[in-house]
Amino acid sequence: MTTARKNGLKKKAKGSVRSDKPATLSVVTVRISDEEKERIDEIMRNLDIKRYTDVMRLALHMVKQQHHPAELR
Repeated sequence: MTTARKNGLKKKAKGSVRSDKPATLSVVTVRISDEEKERIDEIMRNLDIKRYTDVMRLALHMVKQQHHPAELR
């Protein structure tokens, strides 16, 4: 038996095709204390980070590495 598809088209590998549609973005609002903002600003200065978005992405990445995804539910 052959594994080729009958219509002659190649089977696409999972995850290898990129969508032409841009990623959906969301706005998240967070309330923080003045002390927390000062600490975030200090981290941004020390790491030469320009946007709060980048700080949040870095923080989420760090949490994701420390915890199993099932623990975050």
